[in-house]
Amino acid sequence: MKRVNCVLFCLFFLILGFKPPVFAKEVLSLKDLILSGLKNNPQIQIAVKSKEQYVFQKDYVRSSFFPFLYLKYEFDRTDPGKGLPNREVHAFGPYLNWNVFSGFSTWHSYQETLKLISAQDFAVKRTILDVSLNIIRAYLEYFKQKALYEAALSDLEDAKILLKLAKKKYEVGLSPYADVLDAEAKVKQAEFNVTNYKYTADIAKAQVLTLINYDITRIEEIEFLPLQEEDLEVKDFNFYLKTAIEKRPELKAKESEVFAQEERVKSVKGKFWPSIDLFSSYYQVDDKFFPDKNNEFVAGFRVTFPIFTGFQRLAELNKEKVGLEQKRLEKANIELQIKQEVFTSYKNYQTTKESFESALVWLKSMEEDYRVVQKKYETGLASIVDVTTLLARLSEVRSKVAISKYNLIYSFYELYRMSGTIPELDL
Repeated sequence: MKRVNCVLFCLFFLILGFKPPVFAKEVLSLKDLILSGLKNNPQIQIAVKSKEQYVFQKDYVRSSFFPFLYLKYEFDRTDPGKGLPNREVHAFGPYLNWNVFSGFSTWHSYQETLKLISAQDFAVKRTILDVSLNIIRAYLEYFKQKALYEAALSDLEDAKILLKLAKKKYEVGLSPYADVLDAEAKVKQAEFNVTNYKYTADIAKAQVLTLINYDITRIEEIEFLPLQEEDLEVKDFNFYLKTAIEKRPELKAKESEVFAQEERVKSVKGKFWPSIDLFSSYYQVDDKFFPDKNNEFVAGFRVTFPIFTGFQRLAELNKEKVGLEQKRLEKANIELQIKQEVFTSYKNYQTTKESFESALVWLKSMEEDYRVVQKKYETGLASIVDVTTLLARLSEVRSKVAISKYNLIYSFYELYRMSGTIPELDL
């Protein structure tokens, strides 16, 4: 019997010592989120497909450098008149044509497509930056809602302490029951805010998972690494302005479009030059559909001089020259817009930084004021209205700190986006 009890005793402790496997949460940094979001984002895929169209256009233009080979069949019917019999001739065989000189028009058309492909590369980079900033915005919105939730929990804790104090004073006859009712109202309001921010944080988290193409049913299995405002390093304004001029994909794309339009003008100018073609053909000819085959071989070259085309090419050249002037003006306008955007973003960062620092000082002051008023209420030197009023202001300041903190972090990333880059990406 003792042996059985000993075995049961050991089994009991083994059972207590056994713990079911705990699955660790998948923790993702901001860089992980951005890279995951860029893999399967449809906006980026659309931009890539747009680039592919220009790649095929390049291949189409490049084909003009090669000879064209056809398999040709001709049928001629001749009526000599004067009662003579009609003559029918069949000709069948390969035909080759090669444009060996087009006034460099084809060459410049090819260079134009290369410049347009370069412009599309920068368009893809722009899309990558925009998608990354959207992910960052959703990521920071989640932490903002989470911070508001934590602030609401602090408000709830203070409200519960105030309720206990009001009840204690009411029980000993030092305060009316109205104080208890006011304190209960603050608790109910704080509980409502806690519930509200809890679910808004979950919604914001689900938005992040949607942007990175994750299954939102795994929302409880995934957590994000937070960022701190201390990790942000901002340089002087001239650095961001210079970086923007060098890297902004919108400006670089427009520069490529200007180069492409210059090649387009040169291509049109090339059409004023003579065109030289080599041609060759080999035919089997007969008048009875190949019963008796006669061979015919033709080879030569053709020079075409554009003497008069109804001023068509001149009008086309003037049109492309105007288009070139327009592209250059658009480039200058984009450069001005970029300078304004960088300046605005830089000042916005400074504003949000000062707002956050002011909110921190204000929070520290309000917490001290609230402790003083709470002590006064305990000793009967302040009313419940004084305490609830300061508690409401303290709650407001806590929310301002949470909001201004993540507004500051977002303004940091927005400043870098306006400069043409994202710190987590190597662009």
